[in-house]
Amino acid sequence: MIEKMIRHSWNVISGLFVLGLSLWLSGPGIAETDIPQYRWYFMLWFALWTVGFILQFRPRMKWIGLFITFIPTLYYLIDVLKATEVISY
Repeated sequence: MIEKMIRHSWNVISGLFVLGLSLWLSGPGIAETDIPQYRWYFMLWFALWTVGFILQFRPRMKWIGLFITFIPTLYYLIDVLKATEVISY
């Protein structure tokens, strides 16, 4: 029961985080170029998150789906931390 609550909470929080940043970065003026083709590449991270979310509903693929949802979330989290200069490379 607790595992389900944690997993569903993770899905809501990470889904809103990835969707919000994907929409923001695919908007005009944020991407490096103003060519619409490159702006939509940021939405691929949300598409990857969606695949992981769907895989979580299959009992055998639940952990793989959870891992896949971590990938875009960690990408955007590292991007945010680099932008706020909390971490530097």
